[in-house]
Amino acid sequence: MAASADNIVTFVEVVRERSLSGAARRLGLPKSTVSRRLRRLEQELSVQLLHRNSRAVTLTDSGRQLYQAVHPAVDSLGSAVTDLSRSSQELRGTVRLTAPADLGRMVVADMLVAFLERYPELSLELLFDNRIVDLVQEGVDLAVRAGRVSGPELVARKLCDSELQLAASPALAERLSPLGVRNLERTPFVLHRAPSRTQRIKLERTGKQKQNLELDVTGRISVDEYAALAELVAQGQGVGLLPAIHVREGVRSARLARLFPEWSSRSAHVYLVSTGRRQPERVRVLAEFLREAFAKLPYC
Repeated sequence: MAASADNIVTFVEVVRERSLSGAARRLGLPKSTVSRRLRRLEQELSVQLLHRNSRAVTLTDSGRQLYQAVHPAVDSLGSAVTDLSRSSQELRGTVRLTAPADLGRMVVADMLVAFLERYPELSLELLFDNRIVDLVQEGVDLAVRAGRVSGPELVARKLCDSELQLAASPALAERLSPLGVRNLERTPFVLHRAPSRTQRIKLERTGKQKQNLELDVTGRISVDEYAALAELVAQGQGVGLLPAIHVREGVRSARLARLFPEWSSRSAHVYLVSTGRRQPERVRVLAEFLREAFAKLPYC
């Protein structure tokens, strides 16, 4: 029968303290539990390990042989546990973060420059990928995700609201603006994930004249990634319904113009996702930093 690790650790502490009472105090256990563990260890090994009397305990030859064999391993285990506990509370080590490729490149990467300056002993491993990364299986600490978050083991906190905005190349926008928003049903689009070449888009007008509008739009091109969609729109291939960050960047570079700015479409919220288990301090500070940084974005 294999000896219990708890019983071996208890035995080592009894030897070091030279008493059951001292070992009980060190281990935070009742004296009766310490005594019971020693009896079980002797039963497991079929040998007497200690001589006990009212004042102290002494080792038998078998006990001395066991102590010399196991105490280095018990010390190593204790040191490893202590180091792990300390490191989880220190702002050192690496945090693994995943985000969609566009959001990571255009938003998150820029935020993290300031984070690394604030915490010089922390490192980051970034996975900017459009697939849904399994945080548990792939050992990832945090995920920035747009859209629904599923999984009973996951905890999601909203980072910001997101909206889609109409955009076109400056030349096309100048031509379309006087025609009115309903004319978009007769205007080519660059579509997002619409292999049938048609798509129904839902628009909202904010302000005093609130209104909802549904349009059936068509296009020759369907794209599954917004950065590519924005590039095609900038090249004059049609109107696009794009995330606000893409429109903002395109307008800044004069490659896009926002079309009918009073109209927009609700998009999926952006969430910060983690597993439900207790997180080290380095992960907690990054999560808090990202929540603060997203709250400052003008389009959230």
